[in-house]
Amino acid sequence: MLTSKSKIAEQISRRLRGYTDEFSIDERELMLSVHQSLASLIRVRFFESKSVDFSEIDGSVYYTISGNSVLKDNIRKEYYTSVPSSTISLPYGVDIKRIGTPRGRGFVEVQLGFNDLYSNLQSSSLEGNTGFYREGARIYFVNMTKTNLPETVNITMTLPLDSIEEDDDLNIPVDMVNEVIEQVFEKYARTLGIQDDEENNSIDK
Repeated sequence: MLTSKSKIAEQISRRLRGYTDEFSIDERELMLSVHQSLASLIRVRFFESKSVDFSEIDGSVYYTISGNSVLKDNIRKEYYTSVPSSTISLPYGVDIKRIGTPRGRGFVEVQLGFNDLYSNLQSSSLEGNTGFYREGARIYFVNMTKTNLPETVNITMTLPLDSIEEDDDLNIPVDMVNEVIEQVFEKYARTLGIQDDEENNSIDK
């Protein structure tokens, strides 16, 4: 289902206004609540899928951020790029799906400390591939030199909401949209003392 953060927030706002004329809320706070609810639901679905031995995430929630500049850390003598957006905290690194050059092959993810663990070993070459590992707010590259140095890299991440504008299209399953609306509505309904509505299912009329 194509939607956007602003469309989801508007549905919640309209529903709340149906219960009180005095309803007023900071739009930024509402957007933050939508963001938090989406992140929470994706985490829940990831662990649910893992419980049945299927630890993948629906591809519709992955987005590619292009134009990430590659810089050099002159102290560590390594090339790196900055993580372009906060994302959902997920184990096993699945919140970052792919990193690669705009027109080239993807890089190989390696563990933190790879250079120390595999120093002077044949496996450190990654068979000629470029590797990467994440450390804090940076992504460092392995086997990247001046001869294979790209100006920018593309990073595919799980729902990088900081990099998605309020009106940008989000391709989110319908049931997830409905869950977000319900969760955020219930949060503000408790604050405003609104009674449960058994008939309203968050679907626009």
